[in-house]
Amino acid sequence: MQPSTKPKLRVLAGASSSVSDPAPLKPPCTQSTPSAWRALLWMEWHAHSAMLLTFLLLWLAVVWLLPLVAHPLWILSLGPLFAIFAGPAFGGSDILDACEEWTFTFPPTRSERFAARWLLGGSFLVLLSGISILALEGNLSDVLLRVFVSSGLPAVQPTEPLLLYGLVFAAPFAVFAIGFCSSALATSRTLVLTSWVWGILGALTVLRGGVLLEEARWERFNGLISVPLLACVSFVLLWITSRFYARKEAVTSTVPLRIPLSGWAVIVGVILAGVATAVLLGWFTEHFFRLV
Repeated sequence: MQPSTKPKLRVLAGASSSVSDPAPLKPPCTQSTPSAWRALLWMEWHAHSAMLLTFLLLWLAVVWLLPLVAHPLWILSLGPLFAIFAGPAFGGSDILDACEEWTFTFPPTRSERFAARWLLGGSFLVLLSGISILALEGNLSDVLLRVFVSSGLPAVQPTEPLLLYGLVFAAPFAVFAIGFCSSALATSRTLVLTSWVWGILGALTVLRGGVLLEEARWERFNGLISVPLLACVSFVLLWITSRFYARKEAVTSTVPLRIPLSGWAVIVGVILAGVATAVLLGWFTEHFFRLV
């Protein structure tokens, strides 16, 4: 056997210069695009579609059946009812499902995810309040009942329509915004599940303050201060919360039945907030009939 001969290597002149360096990798695009926003909104719709469709079906049932058993004006209560459920559901869905740490690893930024959630929930709330007002103004219940019976239901004519309809939009949106923000920044399921209490308490407190200013200025409430104040507080709170949510650390431990020592303080705070909410709600209900 002959020993294997090593191949002769020859360095070509200029070979090193002919080999081009690989192009540097470009960082992924971080700009928001319409397709990315559509994907975010679709994902949030898929996560909360059951609740949204349930309220649409409930609205249809209320339009058909409510005037037979109660005053048609109660259809306006669907907006606040949706705000109570939607605030914690949209803002704290990751904590309730114990997947916030996993969700933060997705490409969309936290600010984009935060905006997509409150845009979808807030837009549906505005839509629900709008179609409720249209059903009330157009006497839709009587129109639908005429298909079967002649109901003879009179059209509802509020004494202060601008104030009433302004509150129908602004007050539930404030409840939604406060509940949404508090649940988005929450670090436990207990805080998420009780955020609706803070939403109602905060909205009624702002409303009470606006009404006091109106009574001091005009000796009656007309919505010129309370309605813009509710809207401003809602949007300012959403903007501030979005800044904090962008730097929030993911919650990794969400034990629903564990109540630490600080948890009892939260429970006492929630009870006191519930009492204050009941007092403010009683005052608002008493003065609400001035608008009818």
